[in-house]
Amino acid sequence: MRKRDHSVLVRLTQQELDFLENRVRRSGLSREAYLRALIHEKSIKERPSPDLCKTLTLLQQISNNMNQIARRANAMNFIDTDTYRENAASLEELKGKLLEVMYG
Repeated sequence: MRKRDHSVLVRLTQQELDFLENRVRRSGLSREAYLRALIHEKSIKERPSPDLCKTLTLLQQISNNMNQIARRANAMNFIDTDTYRENAASLEELKGKLLEVMYG
């Protein structure tokens, strides 16, 4: 048996439908899930762009590398400054790209 067995017909202008479809597409939800979220007054956020996801993944990889370098440096009582600076520069570059993606 269906959990949702009631339907609602809503008539929209083409402009209203276009607006709704644009919001649905940007959210990554189905139309039904989007409308249910509105009914329940849930916060609907835009789905992150692929560029943002890729940037965040790269930032995580660099962060992991830097943590490994720091651990190794502490264990051996020294630090590989060239590798550390290279990773730090990459991190700064990616942070700039992330801000550009987020704020245009």
